[in-house]
Amino acid sequence: MNIATEQLNGEEMLQRYKEAVEKALPHLPVKNGVVDIDSLWVELSIPYSLLREIISRNDLSLPDNVKRISMKSRLGEESAKTARQKR
Repeated sequence: MNIATEQLNGEEMLQRYKEAVEKALPHLPVKNGVVDIDSLWVELSIPYSLLREIISRNDLSLPDNVKRISMKSRLGEESAKTARQKR
C-alpha cells in the first residue's frame, strides 16, 4: 500500500470500489437485465462481503441494459463454506 491509499478513510475506499464496480458493469454478461454477483466477483476479485455492501447501498449507476444485480452466489460464498467444512 502506498501512503495515499493508507490515508483514505473507509468511506473513500468504498467510493473507489463502487467506481470500480460501475466501470466493470458494462463489460459483464447480462441476462434478462440481470448481472450476477459472481460475474462481478470474478472480474474484480473484491470480497463478497464488500461487493454486497456496495450493491446494497443502492447508489450504483447501472448501465441502461442492467436492471439489477443478483445477490445470489453460486461460487464465492459456497466455496468458502466448503473450504471451512473440510478443515
